[in-house]
Amino acid sequence: MDAEIFKTKNLFINLKNNEKLFLFYSLTLFLTPLLISNQLLTGTIVNALLISAALKHSTKRIAILCTLPSLAVLASGLLFANLTHFVLILLPFIWISNFIIAYISKNLVTIKKKNYFVSTFAASVAKTLFLFTSVSILFYFALVPEVFLTAFGIFQLITAISGAIIVGFLKPHK
Repeated sequence: MDAEIFKTKNLFINLKNNEKLFLFYSLTLFLTPLLISNQLLTGTIVNALLISAALKHSTKRIAILCTLPSLAVLASGLLFANLTHFVLILLPFIWISNFIIAYISKNLVTIKKKNYFVSTFAASVAKTLFLFTSVSILFYFALVPEVFLTAFGIFQLITAISGAIIVGFLKPHK
């Protein structure tokens, strides 16, 4: 038993810093929706983590991270209570919108060297427009309830911008 614990402990110690950071982002992005049921707080934390992770990780890793929060919401059923089954329909749209904010932020800030706040604001708007448009179409076809128009509209914009602001003030950017 002690040898097994030593191997596990040693495995973590031998991980490269970037791998440890990816593990941290993975766990935090998955656990946040499980531990916090307030949509505005959860969304702000998740968006901050996605933006921060995007600035540090590859596109492949970002894609993986973008799926974790909604999988946690689906698994727990906490954030949307009796409406959680509708999240299943929205999963691909949520994943894509998370990838939009992460990818645009990464591309504009780290590759094109644009202003952090302007870049993440643009990424937040793009995420919100995509997600709100998707939910509006699904609502039009009676596949999701009307309450999702607010949850995936103005709340997304507020939490995306809030997350971007938090990251912007925690780490200096050009």
